[in-house]
Amino acid sequence: MSESESPAGGPSARPQAPAVGRPTVEQPAPRRRGLGSARSMVISMVLVVLAVLVWWAWVPRASNTAQPTADVAGIAREIGLSKHWDPAVAVGLPKGWQAVNVRLVSVDQQPDTWQAGYDAPGGSYARVVQTDNGATSWVQAQTGQSKPAGSVTVDGVRWSKLQRTDGGERSLVRSQDLGGLSTVVTGTGGWDQLQAFAKSLKPLSKSQLAKAGPTAPATS
Repeated sequence: MSESESPAGGPSARPQAPAVGRPTVEQPAPRRRGLGSARSMVISMVLVVLAVLVWWAWVPRASNTAQPTADVAGIAREIGLSKHWDPAVAVGLPKGWQAVNVRLVSVDQQPDTWQAGYDAPGGSYARVVQTDNGATSWVQAQTGQSKPAGSVTVDGVRWSKLQRTDGGERSLVRSQDLGGLSTVVTGTGGWDQLQAFAKSLKPLSKSQLAKAGPTAPATS
């Protein structure tokens, strides 16, 4: 057997040289970016919320929305001339009263009604309503089907006191016309405040507000 042959009779196997290639470089494990991004987002949101809260705390805010003062004299004069009435207006009210709802109210099956509403001190509200020859049904509509609660005399004139059953409003009904008109005063304040408001009412033609222009003459 020759040296070039294997014992099996085939050519002898030559040892293989190791393959020469690029060195193997281990890749670093991928970074877990999801956790870091979520944490940064949460921190950013917290900072934004804190900034908004600080801004909200320092910005001045009004406690309530002020309503514009109504032109009582101008509206009363216009309605008085068109209806030939002498509507009642409040004169000499102390600080804290503000006219906010002054108009002529027209409702089905009820006569036209002059209304002058005022915001009163303490967050209450009072209004005077008047019409020509107001019937019992008109008085009931203005007072909300209230029940009698006695009477009171204001400047020598008797007013009937009415109280709503739910306690929400009180009313005074004048026993005599004021300026030729049936007159009712209604409000959410106490009786003393309502009586003071009733005492301040005068026909426009007899009030200081009449100096601003012509008015219909009072009939009483």
